[in-house]
Amino acid sequence: MERRTTEAPQNIISADAPWQSCIAVCQKCAGKLNLMDGEKSRLRVALKELIALKDLKKKVRAVDASCFDLCPEGKITVIHFTPQGVTAVNADAEVTAPELLTRFGY
Repeated sequence: MERRTTEAPQNIISADAPWQSCIAVCQKCAGKLNLMDGEKSRLRVALKELIALKDLKKKVRAVDASCFDLCPEGKITVIHFTPQGVTAVNADAEVTAPELLTRFGY
């Protein structure tokens, strides 16, 4: 497998991401809403499965992230990071991976 990192000044290493955007799920929200399986949010797991099923792995990556300080009570914060900008949504606990992918244009 080819390495995607290159040396940069002062021991900073650049890496070319194998994807173009990222969907981050707030773990703190997921924990408060009982949406965790161990260390993983069930929403992130569902997003990853759907992304693979739709052959979108080179376009988007789903990750769990620390608190964004954006969540109202009873909601889960999900943020879509793209080269064009950032979109944050506060969704109901029942939100599905297909609903989020549609909301974010996939």
